[in-house]
Amino acid sequence: MKHILILSLFLFSSVLMQAQDTKMSRKERKAAQKAEQIEKTKALIKAEAWQFSATQMLPAKGRSRSLTTSYSVILKDKKVDSYLPYFGEAYQADYGSRESPLQFVSDITEYSIEDWKKGGWIVKFRAKNKNDVINFTFTIAETGSSSLNVISTNRQSISYYGDLEEIPEKEEQ
Repeated sequence: MKHILILSLFLFSSVLMQAQDTKMSRKERKAAQKAEQIEKTKALIKAEAWQFSATQMLPAKGRSRSLTTSYSVILKDKKVDSYLPYFGEAYQADYGSRESPLQFVSDITEYSIEDWKKGGWIVKFRAKNKNDVINFTFTIAETGSSSLNVISTNRQSISYYGDLEEIPEKEEQ
């Protein structure tokens, strides 16, 4: 009887020790994943080739809207490929145009990267579409979650929220 009690106590303590080891390894795994995500984001920023995938938009006037369609801004080779919806007031617009003013491909100018005091980066650049100058300001956290503020000379500003990602293979061709 004494042997059974000692054996069961031994088994119980070993199970308890394994449970504690599992919790620590889960925390370690989570920390490793976060460190990997930070390194991936750093590499994307340094390479100046990445995609911002928008999930939510916030016009200057009105309520925010979740985006269910795939909208993005792709930065590569000193060019921007912007495919974003626009809601807001236009001060000057093409008569009868049905295209979003934020759907264009253009060269970029005045590109700059700054360290963000909260950890991460602020990336700014300027691009032109048909008849408008547009300033893009990305605030990018270390883990890749980002916000984008778009200021146009002919329209109200608008903001987007989303994530920084690698450019998908099909987009790179």
